[in-house]
Amino acid sequence: MSHRTIIAVISSILFAGMTAQAQIIRFLVGTYTENTEAEGVYMYSYDTQTADCQLLSVASSGNPSFVIASPGGKMAYSVNEYNDGRQGVSSYTIVGDSISLSQRIPMRKSEVNGEDPCNLLYTGDAIISSNYSGGTVSSFALGNDGFISGLSGFAGYTMEFRNTMFNISLGEETAKMHCAVLSPDGMFIFVTNLGNDCIHRFYRKRDGSPLGNMEIAWQNKGLSKFGPRHMVFSEDGRFAYLLCEKGDKLVVFSYAAGQLKVIQKLTAYKGKGHGSADIHLSPDGRFLYTSHRLKKDGIAIFSVNQQTGKVKEAGYQNTGIHPRNFAISPDGRFLLCACRDSNRIEIYSINQETGQLTLTDKSIDIPAPVCICFLN
Repeated sequence: MSHRTIIAVISSILFAGMTAQAQIIRFLVGTYTENTEAEGVYMYSYDTQTADCQLLSVASSGNPSFVIASPGGKMAYSVNEYNDGRQGVSSYTIVGDSISLSQRIPMRKSEVNGEDPCNLLYTGDAIISSNYSGGTVSSFALGNDGFISGLSGFAGYTMEFRNTMFNISLGEETAKMHCAVLSPDGMFIFVTNLGNDCIHRFYRKRDGSPLGNMEIAWQNKGLSKFGPRHMVFSEDGRFAYLLCEKGDKLVVFSYAAGQLKVIQKLTAYKGKGHGSADIHLSPDGRFLYTSHRLKKDGIAIFSVNQQTGKVKEAGYQNTGIHPRNFAISPDGRFLLCACRDSNRIEIYSINQETGQLTLTDKSIDIPAPVCICFLN
């Protein structure tokens, strides 16, 4: 057998192996439909080897700006982000390569004292909506079939500010709830409060109404506002990472038994846009990414010391306009960034050794993309 033939055979074997590893999975995109050409929730196919994407289906919905899916990907849920009486949550049925709206549940201000739902958490027996206006968190029970049974509870918060020297009230400031996450041990629900510079901790109940007793888990005591927005726990549950919108700060916590302890604070990026948005860890936990808007739009890259939990600046990648949300592919090879005001999802390859991002020639033209969710 000639040298060239041997090389050809080896190359063929390697190529066959790579092809065998390739998978076609799906992801959802939430959009803003108000005053845009977007139609609702979009479903795309995604090739894990090439990052090629194809539009599969669209479910008509109003301002589904944040979308999540149930484990197994048979159901999806979105907020309907309004503050004029149209606010609510919706459920969707996913069958094969098709997604369709199945329910639209209104969120009446008179019932939950909140509007502008902007985030959802799936707990198995309920979904929890963080409502930016009004500063409340509302829960909706789920039936065994995954459909929404109805509103099951809500909680609100208002903080009074006082002049300690003269002991007089400076007025109240309403909360602005922005996201809810489940603790690694499943015992607590943490909710970020952008308006009152704190994180709430709810004891989790398991009866379709999961919002139990509420406490303050962490409060920013500094003179300048941080504005907690999104947070994520490490895979091993030992650390939590909080991105703060107003102060462009990143706060690292150690975590154990419901307790958050600050171990590091740093500026997430130097653009001073005060529009820090989303945060995600790579699947292997070695890198942390944060998105930033309004000035010098882009994604900050951090390396993670997995022993101490602390992070170190590793780079910054400029993106399209208003990168409000992004998602990392399940295998950690690509990052998809929803650039809302560029009407485009940009796709970046991830260097597995350094975590650096490189813009690929792949992209998706879509009106006002806001949220990306891969299906399990």
